[in-house]
Amino acid sequence: MFPRKSLLLKRMCVLVGVLACVWWFGLVGPPPSDDVYLSVLLLNDTELLRTFDELNAELNLTYSAENRTLDEVRGYVARMRRNRPVNPHRFAYLINPSRACDGAPVFLLVYVHSAPGHYRRRAVIRQTWGSVADFAVRVVFLLGRPDWKSMQDALHMEADLYGDIIQEDFVDSYRNLTHKAVMALKWVSLHCTRARFVLKTDDDVFVNMFLLVRHLRRLEATDGRPVRRLLQCMVWRRMKVMRDPKSKWYISREEYRPDYFPTYCSGLAFLLSTDVVMSMYNASLSLPFFWVDDFYVTGLLAARVGVKHRSLAGAYNVRANYFRQEFTDAQKQRTLMFGHVHDLNDFVEVWQQVVEYETRADHPTT
Repeated sequence: MFPRKSLLLKRMCVLVGVLACVWWFGLVGPPPSDDVYLSVLLLNDTELLRTFDELNAELNLTYSAENRTLDEVRGYVARMRRNRPVNPHRFAYLINPSRACDGAPVFLLVYVHSAPGHYRRRAVIRQTWGSVADFAVRVVFLLGRPDWKSMQDALHMEADLYGDIIQEDFVDSYRNLTHKAVMALKWVSLHCTRARFVLKTDDDVFVNMFLLVRHLRRLEATDGRPVRRLLQCMVWRRMKVMRDPKSKWYISREEYRPDYFPTYCSGLAFLLSTDVVMSMYNASLSLPFFWVDDFYVTGLLAARVGVKHRSLAGAYNVRANYFRQEFTDAQKQRTLMFGHVHDLNDFVEVWQQVVEYETRADHPTT
């Protein structure tokens, strides 16, 4: 016999209630304590909105009160008061081109991990793939603080000349790369939210900007609307943790106990939609610091915000010794977007060949 309708209705109500609790706790965490809620309820409407803005600024969040009810804003304020960040990113800007994304809409923002002394690499990128202006692309370089004042003075001159340097007041070192990664997420969230796509790469990476832009346009055409929840890259699964103390990638068991990393992206280059960047930055404030930057961003933060990895493996050349050979191959020119480069002369010569190929090709380049 079938259950009675009243019993079915009760079971459905219980199920809906359980699912609602799971959804709520998954999105916002456990509710704030009664005393936190009481202190927020005592705020009048004006005080509530002012407190919301102050906490947003203090915690470097990107929440918006627009189109929110006052009860929803109260919930945000209560959670912000309870959830003081465990990983606050409070480094001051030394150089900040905050208006770099102003003006015409930005199709693609590229942020490049660089180092203070890598002027020649930045110059070559500006000459080659970073010079393509027809696609509404912006390229910025991320730096920490150098050890010498003379180098800092030179960086200020470079920034004044090109307007594409972003620098914060932490020591630029290998173990501080995660600070640089979070700096990028923060800067995009605060100063370039209108960009439709974001690419992270390094200053020893060649980008075939023509192929990349066509790929992103296909993504938009396929979806038929602005692309959201995008994390696309060369996906690494079950990468073994380096336990050799002589390696610069050495990680002790005290730092990270498992022998294999969960799924994450190659740090050579990965693509994000801007909504994912903003979610990751907000999530980074409550996720403890871990110095392996590509794993922290595309592994830990990606898992925290619930974004899935989409593979783009065929677009990569990770073997620098084969860079010229592969990027000048007639067939691979149609698929390779990212290449690891050692010799800057190869960088320039391969770019010239890519431009010549695009000029002859039977597809539009802009």
